[in-house]
Amino acid sequence: MKKRAVANKDCSACPALCCKNLSVRICKPENRTEVDDLKWQLRFDTVSVYIRSNRWYQHVEGRCMYLSDDDMCTIYADRPNTCRRHNPPDCEFFGDFYDVMIRTPEELDAYLESKKRKRRR
Repeated sequence: MKKRAVANKDCSACPALCCKNLSVRICKPENRTEVDDLKWQLRFDTVSVYIRSNRWYQHVEGRCMYLSDDDMCTIYADRPNTCRRHNPPDCEFFGDFYDVMIRTPEELDAYLESKKRKRRR
């Protein structure tokens, strides 16, 4: 995804991308059991994992129940602090919000193998 210029730092031009997914910080898988558990989660078509600044996140596609049909927050004045803190440049609307995106068990295996090869050098 190409980076967009941050002309205005409000949400007025955004199609509510942050309200159409859920990102939760997770621990990097450290052993075979944790890798297998993560691979199982990646079998679901709504789940992916991304890495940003060496931090791992589980990304689940979905839609906030308080998002209207025209992509407006129906509880904006009372929205959670997590929503209040979500701002550019970490926002999906302004470009890639990740360094690495992993969508399948095979991509996870390939990523972990590439890291293992780099450590061996």
